[in-house]
Amino acid sequence: MPKDDVIQLAFCWMFDDTDLENALNRLKSFGYSGIELWPSALFGHGPKVWAAALEKTGMRCSQLCPYFNYVDGPAAVAESEKTLEEYLLLCNMLGCKRLRVFTGPVSELKATGASKATEDQWSAAIEAMKKACDRASEFGVELCLECHEGMLSESSAGALRLIESVGRPNLTANMQIPLMEEDWSESAKALGPYTTHLHIHNWHGKSMDFGNGLTYLSEGWFEWEPVISYLVNDLGRSVCLSVEHAKHGGKHDGWVTAEKDGAYLNELRNKVLLERNLG
Repeated sequence: MPKDDVIQLAFCWMFDDTDLENALNRLKSFGYSGIELWPSALFGHGPKVWAAALEKTGMRCSQLCPYFNYVDGPAAVAESEKTLEEYLLLCNMLGCKRLRVFTGPVSELKATGASKATEDQWSAAIEAMKKACDRASEFGVELCLECHEGMLSESSAGALRLIESVGRPNLTANMQIPLMEEDWSESAKALGPYTTHLHIHNWHGKSMDFGNGLTYLSEGWFEWEPVISYLVNDLGRSVCLSVEHAKHGGKHDGWVTAEKDGAYLNELRNKVLLERNLG
């Protein structure tokens, strides 16, 4: 199997470039094969412009990142269903097979984490996500549950409860380490069998800080090779490693991060796949 099918490398778009083809080719030269798009970038340029640029450069859209809300009542669920329909059409247009899933708002004031959710909220989210997965499967699209603070999936236990309760093969996990200060091995043991995508970061010190603590993948405290080796070599998973928050809270230029992290990720991939071949 080609190495890019086993470990894909992607970059979360955060550039202001108007020349998308040039920017995509630049990322490609750093070893990335895909990008992630949030609504601001997607609609800022327009889906048709993105589709043309991706086709011309041979880059892929690894994931689209809409926002859903399954915990704040029927009106919020109905709005999420409309969003899903819109993004499934966008997936068709962009050749994308993965949508990021949040279970509710990210604002601290409105967020509903796993420990705060009522049983009614859990039940509503599970039923809504069953329906969403069934609809997405008609388009061949995977719904990737991001493990993010303030979501039902903020811990491995919460994410696992959702995945197992929904019981759909196209509901997968973005195991965004660290999860609620869990050791990575605990998170990987629980969610590794469902993991297809990782927002990959590094940071100074044992505690993750999405502000000033973030740094280049090669310079942080966390060691990624055991994680990726476990997923790929022990569990036989194919995963996409996607660089997120490339400006590191404003400390670094995004293009410098793209180049440095691209070099690190290509070396990491080669090491992991060498271990696989030797095994």
